Amino acid sequence: MPIKVIIDTDIGEDIDDILVCAFALVSPEFDVLGITVTDCDVRARSRIARKLLNAVGRPEIPVGRGYARCMPASEREGKPNDGMSQTDLAPDETDLPPESPLAADELIARLAEQHPGEVSLITIGMTSNAAQALLRYPEGTAKLKQIVTNGGNFGPDRETSIGWNLRYDPVAAAVLARGPVSWVLLPENAMTAARPDQADVARLRASAEPLPRLLAQAIDLWTTNKRDAGPTPHLSDLNTFAWLLGGWLEAEPGRVSVTVRPHGEKGGLEVRPDPDGPHRLGRPVPSEKGPALRELLMSRLLAARP
Repeated sequence: MPIKVIIDTDIGEDIDDILVCAFALVSPEFDVLGITVTDCDVRARSRIARKLLNAVGRPEIPVGRGYARCMPASEREGKPNDGMSQTDLAPDETDLPPESPLAADELIARLAEQHPGEVSLITIGMTSNAAQALLRYPEGTAKLKQIVTNGGNFGPDRETSIGWNLRYDPVAAAVLARGPVSWVLLPENAMTAARPDQADVARLRASAEPLPRLLAQAIDLWTTNKRDAGPTPHLSDLNTFAWLLGGWLEAEPGRVSVTVRPHGEKGGLEVRPDPDGPHRLGRPVPSEKGPALRELLMSRLLAARP
């Protein structure tokens, strides 16, 4: 049976969000029940997510607008920030399916209630929506199977430190670490061996299908507008779906603690293996498996037809 997932994302900033969301939407292994967006200009992120759903022929999937600010703020409206690189993909509501009437946290809870014990919540942005859902809708979110997060720098080849997706909202990350739902934390460097190259980008540009054309446009906007954009896209967020697929990376039992520090300081992260720990700690994709995983993603994106 397909793996039921909700994708919680800051799509529209870094390039990997739209690429891996597209991968999940066109892969038969996944049943995407909903998409929720978070961080600053959530209206723009919602439009980009719905534009992507149009490109894959799935406009019926609900998109819930989430929290624009870190906890404990409860703001659902955020000002545009200079991290947004792909806003021009969907500058207005023209031809887009309507947004879900449910906000992100309630949408997460309701979908979990509809499929008790089956839904994995994938967080590939700051974890505010997930934490707010746990606190505001505890009965619904208790029915989640697990939360799988791309966040944190840890592993034998890297100093342990809090990663960007946890750093944006350390209070929310601490809620997940102490919460009742099983939490899988994957290192941000897990996908180093699976980075697309220039030939992969050229394959997207050469396609006449709607999805590759949209993704090529997103890559061009990211390259132009993102100040720290690299020469080719990265796939950091693909680690979450690679772990769910099985066989690409491993995770071991462990414990995660997140330190919340005064405003303006980034907080801290501690991870340690523990056979009796409540969390699971991911490992990087082995270098010999990276090219095959990258090609799996590319073949799915290029074959997609709405």
